[in-house]
Amino acid sequence: MRWITVLRMSDDQPHPGTPEPSAAAPPPTPTPTVVVGYPAAPAAQPSVGYAGPGVASLRGQVRGLRYLVIACLGLLVVLMVGLGVALAGSRTQLDALSAQVAALGEQVDSAAAPQAAQPAPQTAPQPAPQSTEVAQLGPAPELQGLDELPAGADPTGAILIGDPAAQDVVEVYIDYQCPFCQRWEQTIGKDLVDRAIQPGSGLLVKQYNLAFLGETSAELEPAGASARAASAAACVVHNDGIETFVGFSRSVFQSADPSEPPGQFTAPVLVDLAEQAGASPAAIACIEAEENIPFVSATTKAGFGRGVGGTPTVVVNGQTVGNPFTDAALLAVAGGPTNG
Repeated sequence: MRWITVLRMSDDQPHPGTPEPSAAAPPPTPTPTVVVGYPAAPAAQPSVGYAGPGVASLRGQVRGLRYLVIACLGLLVVLMVGLGVALAGSRTQLDALSAQVAALGEQVDSAAAPQAAQPAPQTAPQPAPQSTEVAQLGPAPELQGLDELPAGADPTGAILIGDPAAQDVVEVYIDYQCPFCQRWEQTIGKDLVDRAIQPGSGLLVKQYNLAFLGETSAELEPAGASARAASAAACVVHNDGIETFVGFSRSVFQSADPSEPPGQFTAPVLVDLAEQAGASPAAIACIEAEENIPFVSATTKAGFGRGVGGTPTVVVNGQTVGNPFTDAALLAVAGGPTNG
């Protein structure tokens, strides 16, 4: 835009070619300033409003990029928080596992220490020292309160093994949970019975199966481990005879825990032992029903009534022996132990 030069006549400067006014002359009349040409353009204003397609597209891209950055930052924060939680959980689990490993190590050390300090346990209990001077037992009383006896047992409760017409009679009182009875069975009882069951042996073994170890009452109610085993033995001899009884009785002795736990000799265990010995279904049903608990209770009461003070108690031809592991008369009848 072209502008026309503005001529302004100053009031205090004369135009060229104008003579100096005299002192007497009146002052000149002021000449107004005259502006010739186009009016002045208005001052430039900042640009607002539509800025063209290029700028709008750039702004959209910047805005989208900003949102993307914010989303990435948010996702990163979430991932870092999750990682922190996972690391904390893993650390807790690792600490717990370390504590368990340390506790297990202490248990192993404590279990190994006594074993290293003590000698290995004996495989079989040693018989307790006994005096050879013992009170002689009187005749065995007959059982009371029973309507019927198991087949194979006499009126005193003894299960008869061997020669009914024998001159030598050995009476033995046992409890299937008694550890000394287990040892007696292994060292003397087995040889004694093996001889007795031979035809014409001249030897009769009368075995009284008592139940008092771990039992809670004389009536054996409820029946404990000793009572269950003795009742099962009576079931086997009643239904299947002496030979099956002998095999079953030995299996019970072999499987007995010397610590006398009350939970041993459960019905399934006794049934399994009886089946291995060749017991019949009738004997198995009798074992499961514990049919001979009253017989075992009566036998135990009669034994203590006779004067039996513990097991094994052995009487040879009417004479109570002092030590059932070393008595000369007993060893002579048994033919001498073969398993020292």
